[in-house]
Amino acid sequence: MKVHAMNADSASHGSDMRQLTFGSDEDDSPAWSPDGKKIAFVSIRAGVSQIFVMNADGANVRQLTNGNAENIHPTWAPDSQRILFNTTKFAGATAADGRDVPSDNKVVGEQIDKKMDLATVRIDGTELKRLTNGGGYTYASFSPDGSSILHRRVDGAKSQIFVMNADATNDHDLSGESTLDGWPAWSNDGKRVVFSRRVNDRFQLFVINRDGSDVMQLTDATGEFVNPRWSPDGTKIMCARRLGDMNLVIFPAPK
Repeated sequence: MKVHAMNADSASHGSDMRQLTFGSDEDDSPAWSPDGKKIAFVSIRAGVSQIFVMNADGANVRQLTNGNAENIHPTWAPDSQRILFNTTKFAGATAADGRDVPSDNKVVGEQIDKKMDLATVRIDGTELKRLTNGGGYTYASFSPDGSSILHRRVDGAKSQIFVMNADATNDHDLSGESTLDGWPAWSNDGKRVVFSRRVNDRFQLFVINRDGSDVMQLTDATGEFVNPRWSPDGTKIMCARRLGDMNLVIFPAPK
């Protein structure tokens, strides 16, 4: 698995795709910086996931994390100068502790998620900063204005959506009584959150205001709807839908 890029308006169905990473290591989870100049990604080196960053053309590859801890799911701060990611560095956990092993609820995440905390690092590899304690913090992202961090939190068998200040204070639950929520993502204006919720043994998409009010169910159909993302202009939502095979689907966003 390698990182590739292609033009969004390509009419060649991917034939003009450009490979950006090379070598024998597995590279995945690429994320564009907001200014479009850099790409963060995960590369598995010696069996351990590490965070890397490179120029948008694949040049100047730099490794940002080291050691035996698992480091995954890089996302960017709005200023394009810091990367937010999940790490087991502070719990001392490694891949052998459960990567690719389903968690106890068997529907959201992996066993090692319980040992994940959130951290940020600058794009030159300096100022590694721990944000959370105690583990269970995953699928995190900065709000568009940079003031808040949305994330999914594991507590025993619970998987819920939380939001906290960018300095990790005032962490509070948006899920309420629901105990199986996951894959949260901000709307383009930062006022709402789209996420998946287990309903009648299926994951369906929901949207909620950033203060936890006005929960709305968006889908009620066969299959599993996971990993939703809002379009930059706020008019559409894209997600993965498992109905036999896994496919991408796009539909209008709620007004």
